[in-house]
Amino acid sequence: MKSLRELPKDMVVAGVDLGGTNMQIGVIDADGRVIGRCKRKTKSAEGRDEVVKRLVEGVWRALDDAKTPRDRLYAAGVGAPAVVDFEKGTVVKAGNLGWDDVPLRDLLAQQLRVPVALDNDVNCAAWGECQLGAARGRSDVLAVWVGTGVGGGLVLGGSVWRGPRLTAGEIGYMTLFPGGQPGMSTVEDVCSRTGLANALRRLMPGHPESTLHRLVAERIAERAILDKDRPAERAADIALTSSMIAKAYEKGDELTRRVVDRSAELLGGAIANLVTVLSIDTVVLGGGVTEALGAAYVARVRKGYERSVFPPSLRRIEFVASTLNDDAGMLGAAMLV
Repeated sequence: MKSLRELPKDMVVAGVDLGGTNMQIGVIDADGRVIGRCKRKTKSAEGRDEVVKRLVEGVWRALDDAKTPRDRLYAAGVGAPAVVDFEKGTVVKAGNLGWDDVPLRDLLAQQLRVPVALDNDVNCAAWGECQLGAARGRSDVLAVWVGTGVGGGLVLGGSVWRGPRLTAGEIGYMTLFPGGQPGMSTVEDVCSRTGLANALRRLMPGHPESTLHRLVAERIAERAILDKDRPAERAADIALTSSMIAKAYEKGDELTRRVVDRSAELLGGAIANLVTVLSIDTVVLGGGVTEALGAAYVARVRKGYERSVFPPSLRRIEFVASTLNDDAGMLGAAMLV
């Protein structure tokens, strides 16, 4: 595996984790240290060109934060929440950005005036964990990121594996319940933060004792204090965040534990299928849900995995949480170059 130590003397690289809501940008030196940062809103509704402009400005701001001249930027890597054609450097499809066939690599290279590498965001996270994080030194890894959606990335034989049709590792689109109701059949439907929140919302009216009701009421009160001019909000309008779900889980809320544990074990079963098919020796879990729920969530996913994986000897593989957390995609993108 290559190292950033191969960078020319005194040069740096930029790593970008481009999300549907936020973009996180870091400047990384030859030792793999993040020496400058910038976080900005993506504002995809303003259009492609504005997002690219904000991204370029973010790189300059991160360089300023690192107290590094622009002419010391050697290259940039970008992870996008999308189907990406790595060879062509295009975003093929990004639903949460509203993009189709966007030549993002070339657009950025023209403005940054350095080489740019572009890949799927969870591919970048998987690569970051292999290079600098929980799977360091491992050559065959499945990374599963559980957040607003569920994404996956594969490293096989020491290289990111994208597949000839660009869908390798996309565990979120695996079907859990064939013939199931729309929006309730895939891994992403059931196991993402969105899926958890939807399931809890459906069940909360029948569980008036649930801690979630109090957490929602507290959130309404907090927002009313912060913005006294805000119209009164209904409980149904308050999103159930990963942190709210985690608080209810930690307090032993019966409804939350039942929904989260079932979701985690179903995710473990899906991971088991991929591990059996690909004979992978390391699984890394990351994303907002994993970070919020912590070790108990990882253990429950592993329980579902061990129940389903074949042969039983594969129960002993490395099964760990991300150590890079929010920086995984950004660092992995930097390592791509």
